[in-house]
Amino acid sequence: MKLTVLGMLLLASLSLHAVVMVPLSITDLTGRAELVVQATVLSKSCQRDPAGRIYTTVELQVAETWKGTWKTNRLTVVHGGGILGEERVEISGQVDYQIGEQVVAFIVFNQRNEGVTLGLAQGKFHLWKDKANGALLVRNPFHGSREAETAIEPSSGGREESRASAASRLLTLAKLKAAVKGEIK
Repeated sequence: MKLTVLGMLLLASLSLHAVVMVPLSITDLTGRAELVVQATVLSKSCQRDPAGRIYTTVELQVAETWKGTWKTNRLTVVHGGGILGEERVEISGQVDYQIGEQVVAFIVFNQRNEGVTLGLAQGKFHLWKDKANGALLVRNPFHGSREAETAIEPSSGGREESRASAASRLLTLAKLKAAVKGEIK
């Protein structure tokens, strides 16, 4: 019986997939990016390439360019995966853009000169306005925090942490921009 249970666990573990991301610092993201923009997501669509792979194209309206040069206010970014008809392809750790979302995107260009978000989801910062003080805040999977009022410290057994502690993890748009431009370290 032990062998059967062990065998089932082994088979189950083979079907699980996960991505392990090494967090990139803002300095690393900036150094590796060819282009850093503040933008709004205008549209996204899925296609199939000649090899049959599904990919997503995202159209950004660029408000500001923080690093690199870009000649227009439109930037197209591509990434693997998406939903095409009834077929869905998910890539663990992949970036996800939502239409209407305001973002800061760290971009590299592939061999076809298409924009690609650096470091999967790490290269996109979601931008929002803090309801408490009106500050523009940003976050990605490793930098910034959601709103300080709702931050929960996992090690505290689920107790709400102090607003000051949560606020210390917030990242303002101004601070991210200054870091990208080399004004602060």
